[in-house]
Amino acid sequence: MSSGVQLTEAELLELYGFMEKANELFHQPMNYSDSDKVAKFGQENYPLIRKYYYDVLWDKLPDKVKENILNE
Repeated sequence: MSSGVQLTEAELLELYGFMEKANELFHQPMNYSDSDKVAKFGQENYPLIRKYYYDVLWDKLPDKVKENILNE
């Protein structure tokens, strides 16, 4: 049985805002080949991606899941 993971309201709103921006860009397939739009998105959003990947989400993973990821 899996246990729930809690995000703070601020984390949830920040993550939702990022997903909204990502959806705006990637909803239209014609944007995929627009390297300027994709580069701008990456430059503007990588700090948030990094924060959630390395800190927020990693810290919320169960230890067993972290071990599995590190052993891949």
